[in-house]
Amino acid sequence: MKKINFKSSKLLNVAYPLIGVCIFLLIWFIASKIVDIELILPTPFEAIKQFFLLLGDAKFWVAIGNTLLRAIISFLISTLLASIVAVIAYLVPQFAKIINPIIVIVRSVPTMSIILLAIIWLTSFSSPILITFLILFPSLYSAFKSALDNVDRQLIDMSKAFNVPIKRQITHLYLPSIAPQSLDAMRSSASFGVKITIASEVLAHTAKSIGIYMQGHSLNFDTASLLAWTIAAVALSYLIEGVFVLVKKFVVRWDNEN
Repeated sequence: MKKINFKSSKLLNVAYPLIGVCIFLLIWFIASKIVDIELILPTPFEAIKQFFLLLGDAKFWVAIGNTLLRAIISFLISTLLASIVAVIAYLVPQFAKIINPIIVIVRSVPTMSIILLAIIWLTSFSSPILITFLILFPSLYSAFKSALDNVDRQLIDMSKAFNVPIKRQITHLYLPSIAPQSLDAMRSSASFGVKITIASEVLAHTAKSIGIYMQGHSLNFDTASLLAWTIAAVALSYLIEGVFVLVKKFVVRWDNEN
């Protein structure tokens, strides 16, 4: 009986997202028929057809690789610096009071202002990296700092009372405690970072990128191809989120085993 329930639950976990996608495609199809102008809103079949045509084009994979590289670089820099700053702020309350206003300022600056300034300061290749970093860093810092603040104080005091080595405290107390919240924040930030990178590429006119091809199809009123690139961007975001889901499962399993 348990096996049947387990299998059915796994099937439902797959079925529900598929139902959601089918509903979305149905609404898209109905809307395209109501508009009845392919230049404005093509059918999902036409967009999907263009997407598969893109898969056979070498330029598509170069653009995907370049955009993904920029998104990964900005995400890694954001994650590294945010984690370092969060740890220092956790250990030194005075530093937290100093850094908090800066985080608020960076978070409050309009995204368009950040994009325009970065375009002025840097090249079309590097400006999307800076833009994505400045947008991701504050949210990652807040998530990491919150995760550290939520570590059970009683467990910390107990580990100190029993003179548990710092290394063991880190691996068996802090990391298992902060991992779930931190990984969730990193997953959403990585996916969001792809969107920000693409938007930045559009405004920076970054060559051989998803953004520049989207802009080109928009200027040419090639809506089907624009939607095909959009499908590619969505698939890339889902792929990145899937990687973090697997990492989180691995971390939880490792924590249970230890």
